[in-house]
Amino acid sequence: MEKKISYFTEETMKHLILKNATRDRWLFRSLKAMIACKLTLVYGPYHMMSDLQSLAASGFQDTYEHAEILASFLTELVPSHPTTPSELMETVDDYCNEAIEKYKEYKHLLELLEGDCFYPKVAEKFCKKVYKARKYYTFKAFANLNYSIYAQVLLLYQISKIDYKTFIDQFQEYSLFSQKRKPLTLSELKLYIKTLSNVVDLYFTLLGKTKL
Repeated sequence: MEKKISYFTEETMKHLILKNATRDRWLFRSLKAMIACKLTLVYGPYHMMSDLQSLAASGFQDTYEHAEILASFLTELVPSHPTTPSELMETVDDYCNEAIEKYKEYKHLLELLEGDCFYPKVAEKFCKKVYKARKYYTFKAFANLNYSIYAQVLLLYQISKIDYKTFIDQFQEYSLFSQKRKPLTLSELKLYIKTLSNVVDLYFTLLGKTKL
């Protein structure tokens, strides 16, 4: 069985805090990490918004029979949170209203997170590019799940809103099934770093092509 990761040392992690990045390589590393977090946080609601818009445009509406089967399946998966068929029954109006709420959340985050090389104009291009791309699968799959947790925790640490111990305690995978947290394995951490490195590379490519 793979060992759980021993997280970065406090000495290493302190250089991810912008105000502590006194050398160019530390500053660049810190900025890349911060941009990765911000991209994750804005892409999550964008992806949900786009999916809901597609459902609304298609006129899709589930049947009660199908909702009943799915509700039973979800309840078996997560017994602590029983799901009823009525919770899964949504109309086109529901999709439209939810899409509007996600759009508001997306635009709010774009404005809130602006700064430190994070430009809303570039981030919007990034979201559209990633959503339509036939790659970045891992990022798209987890942006609304564990990756959003990691992004929030790391960003709070970088701007000195939480300390090192809190960061270590909270930068963990959360299981919907067990309702518990657990440290990332080394392979999970490597996949996370590789995935975020790829999306940050895309962001900088788009930045180079954008007139601000």
